[in-house]
Amino acid sequence: MSNPDHSALRLHPASGALILGLDWLLFSENAVTLGLSTPFVAIIGLVVAGLGIGIVQRRCGGDGMGVAVLKGLLAGITVGIPLPVAGTAVGGGILALSGLNTGWRSPSEGPPPSSSRDGDS
Repeated sequence: MSNPDHSALRLHPASGALILGLDWLLFSENAVTLGLSTPFVAIIGLVVAGLGIGIVQRRCGGDGMGVAVLKGLLAGITVGIPLPVAGTAVGGGILALSGLNTGWRSPSEGPPPSSSRDGDS
């Protein structure tokens, strides 16, 4: 079969950043138009995220065409829904699947410190 590392579930870090960035960019200023631009902005988010994630996953993520299209479609739907995802479980899932939640730690730092050493001060 395929690799057991579940790479089909992984997003390239650029894909995660694009999803969260587009969502923030498109819907953070929607209040200025009193929500009248929501349908237009949702369609733009769906198309731009879908195409962008499909391309990133195909070229940089090493996904096949079918998997890249599926990931692009799911990302487009996620961005197209006119709700902020950054502070939600969906945003957390995107961070985890793309590896952005661990991207701030340099490899030389090693794993985070353990909390089992209560006596060390």
